[in-house]
Formats: sequence, C-alpha cells, structure tokens
Amino acid sequence: MEIRLSLSFVQRLEYGCFQFLDHFAGRKRGVRFSSSRRIKFYKKLSKQLETRGKGKIIPLERRANISLEEFKKEYVAKRKPVVLEGAAKDWDSTKNWTLDYFKDLHGKDEIVMVDQINIADPYQKMTLAELIDGIHKGTGKYYRFYPLLERHPEHILDFDYKWLQERRTSFSVIDSFQVFMGGDQTITNIHNASQCNLFTQVEGEKEWRFYHYKDTAIIDPAPARNVYREAPYKTEKGPFDPFNPDFSGPYKLYEYLDSYSTVLKPGDVLWNPSYYWHAVKNHGNSIGVGYRWLPPAYCFSTAPLYALLDCFVTNPPVWKAHKLSKKDVNLVQMAESGQLKKYFKEETK
Repeated sequence: MEIRLSLSFVQRLEYGCFQFLDHFAGRKRGVRFSSSRRIKFYKKLSKQLETRGKGKIIPLERRANISLEEFKKEYVAKRKPVVLEGAAKDWDSTKNWTLDYFKDLHGKDEIVMVDQINIADPYQKMTLAELIDGIHKGTGKYYRFYPLLERHPEHILDFDYKWLQERRTSFSVIDSFQVFMGGDQTITNIHNASQCNLFTQVEGEKEWRFYHYKDTAIIDPAPARNVYREAPYKTEKGPFDPFNPDFSGPYKLYEYLDSYSTVLKPGDVLWNPSYYWHAVKNHGNSIGVGYRWLPPAYCFSTAPLYALLDCFVTNPPVWKAHKLSKKDVNLVQMAESGQLKKYFKEETK
C-alpha cells in the first residue's frame, strides 16, 4: 500500500515559493510579506484534506533476500524506503556490538554532545564510558552521530562494506558511518536530510515513522538551520510527536498525513532516501549505524529547492557541513550556533 500524497504539483510549487521567501527574508518577515496568500493556501488545503479523510499508518515493506537489481529499481529509483530484513544478521557488528562492548573498547573516547533541539545550549563533553553508564542508569541521553570509523577505522571489518557500496546511488560523494546510542524511549523528532542512508540496527529495537517529502507543506519546517531540517515548534510542548500524537491546534493538518511505520530489529537494514521526513523512537537500549552518502544529482531530482538552498543558504552550507560531518556531525550544529571556534580553541590547548 502506497502513501497518498496530500498536495498537487501546483500546491507544492506555491509552498516552495513560501519556503524560498522564508529562507532569504527570515520566517517572520516571510510570513508577514505573504500572510494573505498563506492563509488562503492553508484554508484551501484544510478543506481538501478534510474531504479526503484522516491519514493512514501503513506498514513499511519488509523484504528478505531481495536482489540488488530489484532494490535499485523498486526502491532507490522510486525514492521509497524499505526494510531489508535480516540483511546484516551475519555481520560482526550485529553479532558482537553492545553498549558494554563499546565501553570496554573505547570508553576513554571523549565525545561532544549537542542538544539537537536547543542547539544554542552549551555543548557537553564526556567520555563514551560516562555516556554508556548514564544510559544504563536511565538518564535519557541519546548520543547521535558517534564518528566510530573516523576514530577507529578497524571497525570497517565489522560490516559488509562491499554490500553497502553496491547499494549506493550513482555519482555519490562523501560517504561516512555514524553510530547512534540511546536508552529506552529516547526519541529523535521529525527531520530530514540530503544524504541517503542505509541504517543498520545492531542492538535493541528502533521504531520509525516516515512522511513523504512531497507533503512538506503540512510539516511546514522553519528555514533550515543547517542541512538537517526539523519539524517546527508550534506549541510550548515542542514539535509534533508521531508516537504520541496530539492533533489539536496548529498540528491539526498532521491528522491527514499518511505515513509509513516500522520497527527495526537487530540485523535489519533500512533504506532511507534523500529528504524523506522521519522520526525515530528507541525501544530498550539501542545501537544503530547509519551509512550515509551525498548524491548531488539524486538530491536535486528529489527536492530541487532544498538541494539548491543546501548549497547556498544553510549555515553551514552543504559542502562545509559534510566536511565537518566526516569528523563529527555534532560539529555542524556547533558551527551554526557559533560554538565551533570555542570548541576548536579548547581542543588546541
């Protein structure tokens, strides 16, 4: 079963004009300059969605032993996520990795954590062992983007790297691995990014919810702070939570969005195309690994406006963001919040 798109091409084009204005004029000015058009746009969209009916939660396809040719034809070319069920079950990462495995091997690694929502808050430094001890104690911390292979390249042997590379899109650059470690019930809110991602679940389970990139007008993100776009805060409670939905007030239209849903188990590999909106929630202590790469032509053909804005408007721009992300994606958020100079100054002392 496929997701139903909520907007016509003309509606997506009009909303793209709003996004373009917001990025160059700022959200407040952009809304002020186009308020009458936006009100009319959303009134019409609201009536249209109410007539169609509430959104459906659709189980994401799970495919076992799918051929490379079929994967590229049915999912990469069509820009549709899919779970490659058990594809990594025999990899050493799935067999051997646990939180305590990392604590024993790399517990002395100093890591930097940035609040993914309040990025202006001071970053935190700690050791990997301190983080893992905290996860075991239920502190609610979720460490994203641990640059494992940048620091310990020997772990490339824990993956079938050839298998991953074969599934990359053509004309791709800047590939990287990032490890995600979190405790039970930790969440990453709705967001998207330009990179393609083959995400391997290693330990625990991770629930995913996907929204089509062509339904961006309903998510209505603020101008991107960096190459990672996030659903906006429209109430004091924060952004919309798809795992505990509240469709009241400014989140009313979310009730009409179709979405894909799945739970990854150890050994599953998820294909997540460029710019697909998604949110995740950990069930139990969790370790996952994202293998990411940037395919410029694929990004542009998927979301031309966002691909162009990523090159010229976001802070830092895409070329600098991906250079920083090779070292640690958390540095991208630090660059935007103005904390990067302080961090490097501390590192050189």
